[in-house]
Amino acid sequence: MINTRYKICWPIVLVLIAFPSTLFSQSQSVQASVDKKDILIGEQLKIKVRTFYPFNSGGIIYSLLIPDSIPHFDVIENGKPDTVSFKDNSKAVEQTITLTSFDSGRWAIPALRVNVDTANFLFTDSIPINVSYSPPDSTNQLRDIKPVIEVNVTSYLWYYIAGGALLLVIIVFLLIRYLRKRKREPAPVPVSKLSPYEEAMLGLETLKQYDLQIPAHIKLYHVKSCDIFKRYLGRKQNKNLLSKTTGDLLMRLTENNFPQENISTLASALRCSDAVKFAKYLPLREESEDAIAKIKDIINLIEQQTIN
Repeated sequence: MINTRYKICWPIVLVLIAFPSTLFSQSQSVQASVDKKDILIGEQLKIKVRTFYPFNSGGIIYSLLIPDSIPHFDVIENGKPDTVSFKDNSKAVEQTITLTSFDSGRWAIPALRVNVDTANFLFTDSIPINVSYSPPDSTNQLRDIKPVIEVNVTSYLWYYIAGGALLLVIIVFLLIRYLRKRKREPAPVPVSKLSPYEEAMLGLETLKQYDLQIPAHIKLYHVKSCDIFKRYLGRKQNKNLLSKTTGDLLMRLTENNFPQENISTLASALRCSDAVKFAKYLPLREESEDAIAKIKDIINLIEQQTIN
C-alpha cells in the first residue's frame, strides 16, 4: 500500500520541479538571424540578436556576452541594445553585431549567450556562413572602368605671357621713375647759422662734458666726434655724408688731393671710433683725447685748403 502511494506521488513531484523551467522557457526566448549567409572575403555581415520578454515582465535584465575572439571572424562593430514594444505589451531587446571574415571556407558563428535575469540565460543557435573569393571572369574580356569622355582643353598660355609682360613693364616703369626722382632730388644739406668750421669746433668742445671713465660716455664721445667730422666735410662739399663709411670719407679726401700723411692721421682717428662703435672697444683716456685732437687738426688743415 505504501509503495503504491509513493509510485503515484513521484510523477507529481517531477512535474512540480520541471514546471518553473518549462514556464521560463515558454515566457522568454532568443532568436539570432543574419542579413546574408554567403559573403566574399572582407565583406561585412550583420547578425541581429532579438530576445523576447513576456507582457507581464517587470524590469528587463539583458546582457549579450560576445567572445573576445570568434574563430574565423572579426568583430567590426558591437551595436547598442534597443528595446522594442509590441501591441500585446510584450517586449524584445534587439542588438546588431557587424562581423567580417578573411578566411575562405564554411564557418559557423557560434551560439551566443544572453543573460535574461540574475539567474537564467539563453543561447542563440549557431549560424553557418560561407566565405569565398569573388568568382573569376570566364569571358576574359577587357572592360573599361568608365567610358571615354571627350575633354575640351583650353590653353591659357597666352594669358600667362601677356600678364607676365604687363607685370614686367610696370616694374621697369616704377624702377625708372624711382631712379629719376632720386637723381633729381639731391640729399638735403643740414642747415646751420654757424659756418661749417665754427659748428665743428663748437661740437668738439662739447665733447669735454663726457667722462671717459664710463663706457657709455666713451662710446658717445667717439660716435659724436665721427658725426661732427662727417657733418663738417659734408657742409664744405654741399653733400650729405652722415651715412658714409670711414672708407668713403678717406676716398673722398684722396680724390681731392689731400696729403696722404694727413689722410693716414685721420684714418687712425676714425678707425678708433669705429672700433668703439662696432667692436665695443674701450680705449684709454689718452687714446680717446688723441683721436679727437687728430680730427681737430684735420679740420684745421681742410679749412686752410680749398676742397670742393
